[in-house]
Amino acid sequence: MKLLCISRKHPPSVGGMQQMNYELIRRLARGTDATVISWGHSQLFLPLFLPCALLRSLCRFPARRRPDAIYLGDALLAPLGLLLRTVLRRPVAVTAHGLDVTFRLPGYRAIIGFCLRRLDLVIGVSGYTTGLCRAIGVPEARGTTINNGVDVTERTPSPADLAHARRWLSAQGVAGDRRIIVTVGRLIKRKGVASFIGNVLPALVALDQKILYLVIGEGKERPAIEEAVTRYGLDRNVLIAGSLPRDLLKGILGISRVCVMPNIPVPGDAEGFGIAALEANCAGLPVVASDIEGLRDAVREGRNGFRVPWDDRRKFGETIAALLNDEAKRNEAGAGAKRFVAAECGWDACARRYLESLDTLAARG
Repeated sequence: MKLLCISRKHPPSVGGMQQMNYELIRRLARGTDATVISWGHSQLFLPLFLPCALLRSLCRFPARRRPDAIYLGDALLAPLGLLLRTVLRRPVAVTAHGLDVTFRLPGYRAIIGFCLRRLDLVIGVSGYTTGLCRAIGVPEARGTTINNGVDVTERTPSPADLAHARRWLSAQGVAGDRRIIVTVGRLIKRKGVASFIGNVLPALVALDQKILYLVIGEGKERPAIEEAVTRYGLDRNVLIAGSLPRDLLKGILGISRVCVMPNIPVPGDAEGFGIAALEANCAGLPVVASDIEGLRDAVREGRNGFRVPWDDRRKFGETIAALLNDEAKRNEAGAGAKRFVAAECGWDACARRYLESLDTLAARG
C-alpha cells in the first residue's frame, strides 16, 4: 500500500502529540510504501506549512502515481485532507486527539467540523474523543476508536536511570526516605495540579509529613501552582521540577510510589487520552486518575490504575493513601499495570490496528 502521511506536530518539537505521531508513523512506514511530510517546529509557522504540504503532496503524487490512502496526524489538518481528497481522489483518514476538535477560536469548530464530516475515516484516540467527533456530526460509520500506545521497552527505567534520579533528587535537597507521588504533563488548568495541591494534598501531608508531591512539566499554570503551594504552606512537600530529560524522567517514575492525574473539567480543553498514565505504568507505577474524559480509556479500573470522581477530594486522598500505606498492594498494582501495558498498549499493536483500518479504507478506494 502506498501511503501519504502528514503530521504538523512532530519531533524535534516536544509533546505528547508529537511523540504519538512519530511513533505511529514510524511503524506505519514499516508496513507500507510511505511518504511522510512533517513539521517539527513552532506552530507559529503553520500557515506556511499547510500550503507547502499541499504542494509537496501534489508534486510527489501526480495523477498516475496517486497514493492508496492519505493519513493525517490530527484534526486541524482536516481542511488540507479535504483538498487532497478532492484533487487526488483518494480516501483520507485522520486522528482526532481532543483539543484539535474542541479548540475555542471563532469559526474553528465550524470549519473543522465541516471538513471532518466529509473525510473517509476519523479515528478517535479514546471513546471520549470519538464522542466529540460524533457530536459535531461525524457519521458513526466513518468513526472508530484506537487508543494511543507506548513503547514499553523504551519507557522502562534501567538501574542507571534509577541511580541518576536518586542523585538528582539528592542535589535538590530531597532525602532518600521521602514518599514520592508524581504528576507528569503540561502545566495547564485541566491537569488539575493547583486544585490537587489545595484540596487533596494537605490531608495527605497531615497523615505523613514525608510525602513529596513532585510536579514534572512546564506551562502557563505554573504561577497558580506556585501560589497554591505558598497559600497552603506546602513548600516542603511540593517540588516543581519543570521539564526533565527523558532518562531522568524514567528514573524519577521508577523511584516514585504513585502517579496522580487529578484532571478537572475545563470548557473547550478536554483530555483526549492521557499517555502519561501508560508511561508511568511502564515504570511499575499504579495511577490514580480523575474519572473524566479520555482518562477513562487510558486508566482501566483495577488493571493499570484507579479512577476517582474528579470532585471527590476525600476519595482521591483515601485512594492514594491506601497505596502509600500498603506496600504489597502498591507493588501488586504496579506490576499488574506494567503487564497490562506490555500486553495491550504497545505501539506495535496500535500500529497494526491503524494498518488494518487503512488497508480497509484503501480497498474501498
